[in-house]
Amino acid sequence: MYLPANLLLMSLSELLPVVFIVLAIIGAGIQISRERPKAGNAKMTKIFLNWAFLVIIGIGGVWGCFGHLFFADRVAQSIGWPAGNPFQQEVAFANLAIGMLGLLALRIPGTFRIATLTAYAVFMIGDGIVHIWQIVSAGNWSVNNAGLILWIDLIMPLVLIGLYLLGEKLQMREAQPSLRR
Repeated sequence: MYLPANLLLMSLSELLPVVFIVLAIIGAGIQISRERPKAGNAKMTKIFLNWAFLVIIGIGGVWGCFGHLFFADRVAQSIGWPAGNPFQQEVAFANLAIGMLGLLALRIPGTFRIATLTAYAVFMIGDGIVHIWQIVSAGNWSVNNAGLILWIDLIMPLVLIGLYLLGEKLQMREAQPSLRR
C-alpha cells in the first residue's frame, strides 16, 4: 500500500502537481500583496482563480500532455498500467485540451470559465474515480494511481469550483452593498 507520508522519497512526477498548486498560490500571493490597497475580496479571489487557470489547469494540462505523449511508457508504469497502450495518446490530447482551456480562460471571462471548470472537474474527478476503481478492483497501489495524485484529482476541482462561486458571491455583494450581511 502506498502512503505519501514521506515527501522526501516522492519522485518529481508525484510532486509536480503539488508544485503547480504551490506556484499558483505563491504567484497569487505576490500579486495580491502588490495590489492589496485597491483589491477587495472579490478581486483577491479572482486573482487566485486567474493563477489557478494559468498554472494548475493551463500549464498543468499542457505538462500532462507532454508526459503522456513523450514519456507514455514511464507514465503508464507509474500508474500501474501496461506500457505501449494507445490510451496514453488519448489522455495526452485530453490533457492538452484542458490545458488550452485553462490558458484561454485567462482572457475569456464569464461562462467560458464555467465551461473550463466543468471540463476540468469532469476530467479530474473522473480520473479519481478510475484510480479508486483500480485500487478496489485490481489492487493497484502504484504511486500515480493511489498516491497524492488521487487526492489532487478529487479535491482540486472542488476547491476551484468553490473559489469561483465564492468570487461570484463576493463580486455581487461588492456591486450591491445592500446584499451585505
